[in-house]
Amino acid sequence: MRVGAASVVAAVILTALFALAGHSHVSITLQSALVHAAAMTTLVSLTLPRLRAIVAHRPAATRWAVKMAVLVGLALAGTAVACAVITMLGFRPDEFWTCYRSDLSICVLITLTLGVGMGLYDTQRHRLDAVTAALRERELEHERARKMALEARLSSLEARLQPHFMFNTLNAISALIQEDPAEAERTVERLAALLRFSLDATGRGLVPLEHELKIVTDYLEIERTRFGERLVYVIDADPDAGGIEVPPLAIQTLVENSIKHAIAPRRAGGRVHVAASAVGDHVRLSVWDDGPGFAADAMRVGHGLDNLRGRLAARFGADATLEIGRRDGGALVTISLPRFATP
Repeated sequence: MRVGAASVVAAVILTALFALAGHSHVSITLQSALVHAAAMTTLVSLTLPRLRAIVAHRPAATRWAVKMAVLVGLALAGTAVACAVITMLGFRPDEFWTCYRSDLSICVLITLTLGVGMGLYDTQRHRLDAVTAALRERELEHERARKMALEARLSSLEARLQPHFMFNTLNAISALIQEDPAEAERTVERLAALLRFSLDATGRGLVPLEHELKIVTDYLEIERTRFGERLVYVIDADPDAGGIEVPPLAIQTLVENSIKHAIAPRRAGGRVHVAASAVGDHVRLSVWDDGPGFAADAMRVGHGLDNLRGRLAARFGADATLEIGRRDGGALVTISLPRFATP
């Protein structure tokens, strides 16, 4: 629109200057060329933007066919306007129709060239805008994923530092110092490793599966100082899957959920089974317990599993899933992720 307005102003100014100067000192060919250029540029720049909006959702072949037809029409109209101005101001001695017939072919060629050039430029500009928008959206998604991961890790660290967890762990360590000093020392080391992993994982999007399973083992061993024989656990992972990368604290979140709902409330305790395997181009992580289980619709917003599902969606989109089911009466939570391996 700005180009069209500028062209109209230029045409008016040029015409006025030619009329005032009597056009005796200006080449007739230059006068005619400037008038034709102003007319064609004005019509094309005023028409094509509106035409683009009308045919934007049509197939590419249809869009170009319509544009070519419109450009030919603009050439016919623009030639008529230019020849009328030229004849009226006496820039050339030709009559209107003589001017029209002699200038039409070159005007059609110029208009088509101008229109195609503007169309190609506009197409490339829109593609660049689309790529830029996609990159910005991807950056926003990564930023959202990073923030959600950070919040989840801070929540996990907060959970580790909750008074009851720390009190129970420190109380167990205190008792072990008298009964089994070596085990007390190992428990302190596991607690330190758990807290260190929670802090270090803040800056990492993915960690090797073997590191995640190591921290899960440390967490379960710490909980065993509380529950003793009431907690039985099994970790079953494919030997070749250790290098596969997973979100940090993902499995630990599932295990913590089982401890909270299947082990702690039951006097008899229970069993937790952790499994990790590579299936094609995906990795499957699952945690099963023999507790009372729970339905997927019972998962509360802001709950640990709900936060984990949000993290997975933000990072992997539809390629990752978190499913809640039942197995032998207990709860089974399974995560499926795209398979990435550490170099």
